[in-house]
Amino acid sequence: MIDKKKFIATAMLGFSLAAAISPLTASAQESWPPQKITFVVALGPGGSADRTARALAQRLQESLDIPISVVNQDGGGGHVGHTYFQNMPADGSYFLASSIHPYISNAMLRFDADYDLSDFAFINGQWNDHDLFAVNADTPYETLADFMAAAKENPGTLRVSVVPGSTGAINLELALEAFGLDKTDVNIVTYQSGGAARTAVAGGQVDMTVLAADGTLSIKEYIRPLALAAETPSEDWDAPTMNSALEDSGYEQVPVLAGSMRGLAAHASFKEEHPEAFQQMVDAYRNVLQDEEFVNKLEAQDIGAEWLGPERTTEIIESNFEILKRYAPEEE
Repeated sequence: MIDKKKFIATAMLGFSLAAAISPLTASAQESWPPQKITFVVALGPGGSADRTARALAQRLQESLDIPISVVNQDGGGGHVGHTYFQNMPADGSYFLASSIHPYISNAMLRFDADYDLSDFAFINGQWNDHDLFAVNADTPYETLADFMAAAKENPGTLRVSVVPGSTGAINLELALEAFGLDKTDVNIVTYQSGGAARTAVAGGQVDMTVLAADGTLSIKEYIRPLALAAETPSEDWDAPTMNSALEDSGYEQVPVLAGSMRGLAAHASFKEEHPEAFQQMVDAYRNVLQDEEFVNKLEAQDIGAEWLGPERTTEIIESNFEILKRYAPEEE
């Protein structure tokens, strides 16, 4: 088992050294943007958050006419990267370009974090993936209600793959509760990656999975979608929303827990102390997502290009934090 205190202490030493050699751009510049911007990705290279950050950096640096570099600081489910970002200058030269939800909230609940949501000024949730309830195509279940009814009749026999701590795991619990069941009524099989959990349902090792819908497109021919944990249906999947499925079965609706949200955040103090500069970044970000050529390039790479803006992005993250807090694992 990882010694969390030693792990965080080692990471913090690196952060202190990085901060010591970082240029004090706040005192050197009279206006924003600075001479250089750095995007911090709190996850590893090559993933969806990293691809989104690098595509955005490349386009924004053209718009702002300054270089934007991307650094990965992964570890601790994003906690290492969040901490690194918070220790960087809060002058608009560093931004967190990562999966800003649910990773910040989950890291706060899992670690003794020195930050909370109020330390981040969320700018936009650009790529918002929602969790899909899907069964292996060879199973007999046509609706989410069919699956839940079978689980009720045969408690503990139906297998469901999830990633621990993911929104999919929590959306599964929300659905079970809504149908009058609990976790013991299904056999929850955990995997450490979405790819492994998807492979399990595609291969028939489990009966159902609850995972990000976009990522599940790769196994579409092997599964049957039952419901989407979203406010509106998706063009990619012939399935109702989870609340529509509940309503059709005579059950009450549940809060919609958003899936992974890749986007951008600034230091809260940067927004508070430099509101005009913060708004410049907001406007620049919004403008590039209105560039049809750029949006087409993102879509060609299967990267989202949604503009929610600061208020809606913050509203989603804060409201979902209350749900995540309810289902956070108890400390041993």
